[in-house]
Amino acid sequence: MFVNERILQLRYKLQRGYLILLAGYAPEERKTEQTEEFYETLQDQIDKISKNDYIVVAGDYNARVGNIPVDGILGTNGEITANSNGNKLKEFASVNELKIKNTFFRHKEIHKMTWSAHYRLHSNKQETITFSK
Repeated sequence: MFVNERILQLRYKLQRGYLILLAGYAPEERKTEQTEEFYETLQDQIDKISKNDYIVVAGDYNARVGNIPVDGILGTNGEITANSNGNKLKEFASVNELKIKNTFFRHKEIHKMTWSAHYRLHSNKQETITFSK
């Protein structure tokens, strides 16, 4: 189901309940108003989901969540840096009891990045996947 230009929702029938996949593309860092609107819409979608369903929230959240663990939410294997989009994602995950899974597993540094521009010495980290506990 198309929610808007930044969020897509898919619903799969399982033997017991449903698997809900929410795919999102959050606004870039420092677009505070758009980011707030994005997370409000995403929260509206989460609120409509039955508590018995399984939830996967995946996508590009332009979030750097850091590596300071939050019990049951965030592991120690994120990158060192954190940004405001990362803080927003951690808050969203905490409120909805979701785990930011890619921080619970160790990765080589080269595998943490999805692309890099060597001439600029810049790289971008892997996209984020969160699951219901």
